[in-house]
Amino acid sequence: MADKILSEHTVFLENRKNMKITGVNQIVAYDEHKVILKTDYGKMIISGKNIIAGEMSTNSKTMQITGDIDFIQYQATRGKSESGIAKLLR
Repeated sequence: MADKILSEHTVFLENRKNMKITGVNQIVAYDEHKVILKTDYGKMIISGKNIIAGEMSTNSKTMQITGDIDFIQYQATRGKSESGIAKLLR
C-alpha cells in the first residue's frame, strides 16, 4: 500500500493570543471556547477563552485563530493503518 502524501502543516502561536495554522482540511466544530480542525495529521483541538476562528482559505489551507489560547491537542486519525506494535510484530 502506498503511503499518503501529507500536506505541509505548521502552527505559529504568538503570545498565546494569535495563531496561524497551515494544512487545515476542514473546520469540524467551533464555538467561543474550542475549535476542532481536521488535518492530515489528525484532529487538532484548540481551546481557551474568547476564541475567534477567522476564515479558512481552502486554496492555501490556512486559517487564523485569536483569543486566550490555553490548550492545543492532536487526536490521531483512526484508519486502516497498522499500529506501531502491529508493525513491530510483523
